[in-house]
Amino acid sequence: MNKNYDDFEKLTCTTKIKDERDGYYAFDETVFYGEKGGQLADRGTINGLPVVDLKWDGDTLYHKVAGELHDPIKMQVDARTRWINTTVQSAFHLLDGYYADKNAKIVEVNADPHNEWYIVDAKQVREEELADVEAWMNDVIHQDIPTTFTYVAGSDYPDPAYRKYGQVRLVHFGDINTQPCGTCHVNHTGQLQSFVILGTAKVSAGTKIFITTNLVTNDRLKQDDRELKQAAKLLSVKENQVTAGIQELAAKNKQFKKQVKALKKELMAFKLKQILEEDQPVSQVQIDSAGDMSMLAPQLLRQVKTDKLLVAELGDQTSFAIVSPAGKARDILTKFQALGQVNGGGSPKIVTGTTALPIQDLIQAY
Repeated sequence: MNKNYDDFEKLTCTTKIKDERDGYYAFDETVFYGEKGGQLADRGTINGLPVVDLKWDGDTLYHKVAGELHDPIKMQVDARTRWINTTVQSAFHLLDGYYADKNAKIVEVNADPHNEWYIVDAKQVREEELADVEAWMNDVIHQDIPTTFTYVAGSDYPDPAYRKYGQVRLVHFGDINTQPCGTCHVNHTGQLQSFVILGTAKVSAGTKIFITTNLVTNDRLKQDDRELKQAAKLLSVKENQVTAGIQELAAKNKQFKKQVKALKKELMAFKLKQILEEDQPVSQVQIDSAGDMSMLAPQLLRQVKTDKLLVAELGDQTSFAIVSPAGKARDILTKFQALGQVNGGGSPKIVTGTTALPIQDLIQAY
């Protein structure tokens, strides 16, 4: 058991190479922590070279750097990463204690600083319950409770799952929570600095609760503030008027969509008139999307008594519609599909589709 992990603020050491395997090094001692037990891996340097990977082989941590290493070995763990990874891990332990008193249980956690969350086995979590969790956690932070570690023989630990280990490390947060864990933890709860609940989502296992702690809270605050300022600038409003500005913009957008729909309807009516005036079995039309073809075809069906083929160029594709008052649209589609590279479908009277074939190939098959 690496006693260096008992002080998460220990970020440096000088040591020697113990083993080397395929570019991965093990050392007499290490201050680095590799991803395990829900805690993410450290970052940092060894002899000034960036650590690019950390992997465990049993209880031995192997380190890979961007280059070769030679004794003496000088390690430096990135402080910011260590603080972020450690504080959220300790928060999960404290939350375990909170929910145990509520006869509830945390069933899953995620320590990714871009997406910190835990899942509690409760389908319904009220707003007042979330407020209680947040207030309780911040009170624990203010109390600045010391963290202590004890070691017991695995054979003496009550849980049979741990009896295979020679030694089990117990992490104690006062009388709030004690559990076996080999990861790094804060030295006292005040080092969490902050705990904020951001929201919830219902999942099959219960309720996912999104949180932020420590330096992640600072990062999120800065990012949200930047985005708020940018949104206010784009909307030409004050920061405290962004919500109202978005609501106004959404209302205008809704009105614009209605206007576009009305204009599109008028445009389709004009195109329909052109097709009817041409009175040809095949008409090439100009449209913006395959959806326009699907809008035009039913209107044409109501106006004609003979079969019609509509074709249009859409980028590198040909869009088409077969209108058949006699119910032969699918038969014509089968002829098209015999050419290959044709996708389409519909009813006996209207079929729409696309193809990579040139328009002339469809006209000849028609």
